[in-house]
Amino acid sequence: MRRFLFVLILAALAFPQSLFALEPDETPARPGEWGFRPSAGETVTMNPPGFSWRPMKGATGYDLQVSDGSDFQSIVYEKSDHPFSAHCPSTAFEVGTYYWRYRVHVKDDEKTVTTDWSSVRSFEVGPDSVPFPCPTNEELAAKIPEGHPRLMFRQSDLPHLREVGNTKMPNRWKDVIDQANKRLENPPDTTEPPMYPEGIEIKGDEWKEIWWGNRGRVIAVADGAATLAFAYNLTGEEKYGKAARDLIMAMTEWNTDGSTNYRYNDEAAMPAMYMTSRAYTWAYPFFSEEDRKAVTQMMFERGRDCYDHLRSRRHLWNPYASHSNRAWHFLGEIAVTFYGEFPEAEEWLEYAMTVLYCAYPVWSDSDGGWHEGTAYWSSYVRRFLQWTLTLDAIFDIDIFERPFFNKTGDFGMYVMPPGSKSGGFGDQGGHFTAKSLAPFMDLLGASAKNPYWLWYAEANDAEMEWGYLGYLFSAKSASVEPKAPTDLPDSAVFRGVGVAALNTNLLDGTDNHQVLFKSSPKGRQSHGYNANNSFLLNLDGEKVLVRSGRRDIHGSPHHTEWMWNSKADNSILVNGEGQIRHSPDATGEIVAFQTSDKVDVVVGEAAASYRDLDRFTRRIVFLKPDAVLIHDILEAATPSTFQYNLHSVGPFEIGDNSLKWTGDPGSLSVNFLEPAGLVLDQTDEYDVPPHEWAHFNLNEWHMTADAQEKVKHREFLSLIVINGVEGKVEMERGSEGKKVSITLPGSKFDLRLGDQDFSVSGGGIDWEF
Repeated sequence: MRRFLFVLILAALAFPQSLFALEPDETPARPGEWGFRPSAGETVTMNPPGFSWRPMKGATGYDLQVSDGSDFQSIVYEKSDHPFSAHCPSTAFEVGTYYWRYRVHVKDDEKTVTTDWSSVRSFEVGPDSVPFPCPTNEELAAKIPEGHPRLMFRQSDLPHLREVGNTKMPNRWKDVIDQANKRLENPPDTTEPPMYPEGIEIKGDEWKEIWWGNRGRVIAVADGAATLAFAYNLTGEEKYGKAARDLIMAMTEWNTDGSTNYRYNDEAAMPAMYMTSRAYTWAYPFFSEEDRKAVTQMMFERGRDCYDHLRSRRHLWNPYASHSNRAWHFLGEIAVTFYGEFPEAEEWLEYAMTVLYCAYPVWSDSDGGWHEGTAYWSSYVRRFLQWTLTLDAIFDIDIFERPFFNKTGDFGMYVMPPGSKSGGFGDQGGHFTAKSLAPFMDLLGASAKNPYWLWYAEANDAEMEWGYLGYLFSAKSASVEPKAPTDLPDSAVFRGVGVAALNTNLLDGTDNHQVLFKSSPKGRQSHGYNANNSFLLNLDGEKVLVRSGRRDIHGSPHHTEWMWNSKADNSILVNGEGQIRHSPDATGEIVAFQTSDKVDVVVGEAAASYRDLDRFTRRIVFLKPDAVLIHDILEAATPSTFQYNLHSVGPFEIGDNSLKWTGDPGSLSVNFLEPAGLVLDQTDEYDVPPHEWAHFNLNEWHMTADAQEKVKHREFLSLIVINGVEGKVEMERGSEGKKVSITLPGSKFDLRLGDQDFSVSGGGIDWEF
């Protein structure tokens, strides 16, 4: 017996995988992780779906199998020894039920062992699943031109670009040449940007000046070179190509481990990646063999640093880092430009395509919404659109076949109707305006050939940016006529990001009463940190009830201690405490939405945003355009106090369980119908104000309506009347809840507000929820 055990132990040491099965790590996804996709039983939006699984430490490769039977007797697709923990097949599936599994090859000392197969997960391909297969590496390589240019256009596209510029866009032609001539006459400073001095205060004034200033220095050189190189392609004049070459060669003298290194300052490193690639491929004939070696080495080092960063952060599994969500397609531009110059470029291109097909965009939903808000949406999608020029011209990939991209301009149009002076929720959204958004909408409309989005830009008297990007995008939309969205409803919901935009006039924000509501399943993470079940109210495009504070610099005390605190939003505190701060755990959900000409309704549930709350249901009924009824139902595990917060531009006049506000766009009367006896107080001070150097003049006031009696169950019922409209409110309580009748000029509305359900009738609607 002992001899048998001894032999067994020796066998286990020699062949551990044969006796003790190695399992893949299938720990369920945590908040902030992408998760196993497609999830069990999911009906996929895209066909084929992007497959994703948890990466495993020490993995050297992964095998993926897809079958039309749970026993895997028939394999309809497989990928072996794949380098990444995500993959999108190159062929679409027939409509039906499928099953998928994966396994991992793991390096164990000197040997590579293979895990057992993972759990089997099923998914459905429906008739509405959009075909969008990912090209194979071989198909991608075959599309890349052997010569240059390789980014945004091919050599064969130049006759059309020149012709459309001469005939339909002479002003844009002139602009590109004027910008190039300015750089010939006054070249940018090509000395290497400085490092941070020792002992510098991180995020202080001097640090900020160097951090952001170095980004500007890089853009001046690299984008200046790209502008010159593009002018060469339009005109054929060698002076532009030579000048572009000189700027890029000056950059090869910079230390790629210095001030523009990716980990040292990614804001300076990123333009050095993609803008330099454009200049090089567009001015390729002007680089000698020796030049090309120097540029190739520089770009290899910059690309490697970025790729190593993305892989070390496991971006395919943890894809929510904002900067990484643009870095991957900047890496793609390097990969296309230098494909064939070093072997890593092939892997980088495959990685970029894997991100595109499996884990991008992450802040979005199929309705076109964006979790981080309009300011970051426009900033990040604008950068991504530059990559779509290469996807289209080089790889024949039309990203606008995907539902998000096909609808995403609606997000800006509904949240910020033309003339609006508020960008809604999300970082930097409070002072973002429709006028600021409009050039991006023009760019987006041109890319998607969407007449509504082009109309939006026109309605704001704006046009897309100038320079070579504006030229290339304008060339795509020259045949599309703008169209006003007169056939669309005024209000919309973006469920996947938990935003509802309730409008009275989609066509003109300066004549629009608007309620914006947020309750996001993506939580309060990243730049989308505003409280769930919070709302904003704008009159005629002007801010009235606001999300308070303004970011001085990311991560400052004001940003993290005030703006990330749900005390800064129009929501509710429990025992003086807000929601879980800046976290994917703090989730909400829009559980109901209905819209009509006279009435809009949205309902959110946000108990999960708090640490000790069992229920927070907020019902908003917008009786357009005159009044907003808000019904809040909260349930706590222990008796608690509840504080109702409102923030305004300018002070309230406090009355008996009521408030009045008057400002340039109009007036509000806020009546707390329940509970009685609220303690109302307001201040214009922040717990943590912005830095003095920001010189903000926000004129924001913060009102708290405190229900001081400790109870487990608390309801607030408030009615906001706009512009002093005369009306009458009657309320009675019965076995089925509260019955509220609201009479407004020309309409009467009857509402029944039960604990679990409610109804609204009047104004031509009769809705049950």
